[in-house]
Amino acid sequence: MDHIKLHDTRPTRPEDLYKKYYKLVDLFDFDTAQFQNSKKLFKPILEDMEYYYTDALENWRINSGINKIDYLIGHSFGGYWSASYALKNPDAVNDLILLSPVGMERTAYTVNTPIPDTTTDLKPSLGPNEYNFLSRYPILSKNTILRWYYLQPYLPRLLKFMGPFGVGKYYNMWYSKLFAINKVILKLGGPTVFKSTNELKYGTNTECQLLVEYLYNSISNGTHSDTHIKYLLTPATTSKWPLFDKFTETSAEVLSKFTTHVIYGLHDFMNSEAGRELVNNMTQKHSLDNVHYYEVPEGGHNLYLQNPFGTNKLLADIISRKH
Repeated sequence: MDHIKLHDTRPTRPEDLYKKYYKLVDLFDFDTAQFQNSKKLFKPILEDMEYYYTDALENWRINSGINKIDYLIGHSFGGYWSASYALKNPDAVNDLILLSPVGMERTAYTVNTPIPDTTTDLKPSLGPNEYNFLSRYPILSKNTILRWYYLQPYLPRLLKFMGPFGVGKYYNMWYSKLFAINKVILKLGGPTVFKSTNELKYGTNTECQLLVEYLYNSISNGTHSDTHIKYLLTPATTSKWPLFDKFTETSAEVLSKFTTHVIYGLHDFMNSEAGRELVNNMTQKHSLDNVHYYEVPEGGHNLYLQNPFGTNKLLADIISRKH
């Protein structure tokens, strides 16, 4: 989706960015012919991917003898497809819980973006519910974009061929992230945060090593998701087919069949503002009272790694209120 040409005359300074990631450039142009070519290419791919993931989940539900899924919980990429499944199969889900779902926001880079009447010197927006939102694109380098499409999707499969060097690099990358839970524990009150003996394992060397080993073995075997991500998402980690559109194009009758819980971390690099806007839209447009927005304190995108205490408590509260 390279139909947008940015006009940016100002230097990129961290202190000028909106919420760390978003720069408001001067203007942008919209190449209609290029957009139509991209839409023609990507729309069928995105539709095929939706069938692939939602049909797999539906077949699993049926073959498992599950009449209705009580709580369908999806995180990030899984959150995107969990939401897509619930919208296609609303009678099969009681509660949809989205943990930091990717691809919520609208942008100028989607297959659904309306072609503007005027295609030059367009004013961008910082609103993630608007099609002239440019997301992180104004701060992305050309190398970042090239790596997204031609290197990152294949890195997991290359890891196992890198031997001990690859294992070491992967371990070092994740260990500091996992060990950081100890700082969060101190912020949340130290020993008083633990509610069970199982939680005492969080942040220990043994637990961190086991998690890294699990993650390494999960991705190094290769999955379809490694390459599917580059088709669904842009280098700015926004979706070419936003969840915002999928929800707002669904009728109130369908949306009322299951309760939707949208959850982000307080320090999430996903666009939590888009999630909040979606909840407001569903509440105001359809007068729905079965859609809710939450934020987990001290949490980022990886909620269970950064604040498992707050995440578990929130999910327990959601379930206990239901029953």
